[in-house]
Amino acid sequence: MKQPKLIRKYVNRRLYDTTQSRYVNLEDLRRLIVNGAEIKVIEQSTGDEITTTVLLQIIEETQRSGSKLLQPEFLSQLIRLTASDNDPTLPDRLNNALRSATEVLSAA
Repeated sequence: MKQPKLIRKYVNRRLYDTTQSRYVNLEDLRRLIVNGAEIKVIEQSTGDEITTTVLLQIIEETQRSGSKLLQPEFLSQLIRLTASDNDPTLPDRLNNALRSATEVLSAA
């Protein structure tokens, strides 16, 4: 697995790509990901990793711009699944299901 690009998020909400030494926006990050890059986003002020939060923001922007990948029924069910923390294997199973679906689409 290749090393993820390190992105720093500053207090002013700007994102900085440390590998390219430039500021980027969510669309830039979306394009990087679509082209196969992995990213890791760090909150500059705290050092906390916030990759998941930024990825969710990218998905939200994509949904808002017309893509209807995530339907309300799916999101509601996902919220229900996460409400009961009874299954510690759920994240891995969801990742595996998505990975399998991606492989099927790539093979087609």
